[in-house]
Amino acid sequence: MLGILQNRAYKRAIAARLDGSAPGVEVPAGGKSQQIFSRALFAMMGRLAKIDGLVTREEVAYTSSVMRKIGLKPRQQQEAIDYFELGKDMHTDVLHFVEELVPGVGRRSVLSQLFLQTLFRLVFAKGGMRLKEKLLLREVSELFGFSPAEFRDMCASFGGEQANKFNFGHHGSGASLLSNAYRVLQLEPNADDGEIRRAYLRLMSRYHPDKLVRENLSEEDMKRAQERSSDIRDAYEALCGYRKIRA
Repeated sequence: MLGILQNRAYKRAIAARLDGSAPGVEVPAGGKSQQIFSRALFAMMGRLAKIDGLVTREEVAYTSSVMRKIGLKPRQQQEAIDYFELGKDMHTDVLHFVEELVPGVGRRSVLSQLFLQTLFRLVFAKGGMRLKEKLLLREVSELFGFSPAEFRDMCASFGGEQANKFNFGHHGSGASLLSNAYRVLQLEPNADDGEIRRAYLRLMSRYHPDKLVRENLSEEDMKRAQERSSDIRDAYEALCGYRKIRA
C-alpha cells in the first residue's frame, strides 16, 4: 500500500511540474513507476529526435530542459540520457515502453496528455512536424486512448506560429521572439533571473485553469485561460533556455 501511495504522489508531482502549476514541488521517489515513466518519455524523445536522421542542438537542449523540469537528480539524468540514446537506436521498440506506461498513468489522463504535449514540443523545437514524426505520435496518442479527432486538434494547437514563436534556433528572428517572451511575462529585457521566476509564478497563479475552476467561468473563458497559461509557460521555458537558468 505504501508503494502505491508513493507512486501516486510521484505522478501528481510530475504532472504539477510538467503543467507548470507547481514547478518547484518536490518529486518523491517513484520506484518502478518512475523508471517506466522516464524510460518511455526519454526513449520516445530520442526516437523523435533521430527519426529524420539528425539530432539538432535545439532538440538536445529541450530534452535537457525537460530533465531539469521534472526534477531529475544527476544519476537519474544519466539514466534519462541512456534512455534517449536507446530510443535513437531504430531497432528499439519504443512503443513497447509506452505500452508499459499506459496502465500506470491511465488512458486519457492528465499525465498522459502532458506526456504527449512534451513530445509535441520536442518535435516543434526544430521548426515543424514531418510525416514520420506525425505517424509515430499518432500511434502514441492511440495507445493513450485519444481519438483521431483529438490527435488532429493536438497537431493544430502546436502548429504554425503558436508552436514556433519561442524557438530560438538559427531560423527565424530570435530577437523579436525573445522580446515577445518578455512581453508575455510582463517584464523588461533587463529583468534579473529571480524576477523571471517570480513573474511566471504570479501569472500562472492568476491564469492557470486549475486556479479558476471555482469562478464558474464559461467554456470559452476557460479555453482562453488555458491558452494564456500555455503562453506563459512557453515564455518562461524559452527565457530559461535562452539564459541557461534552471526552469
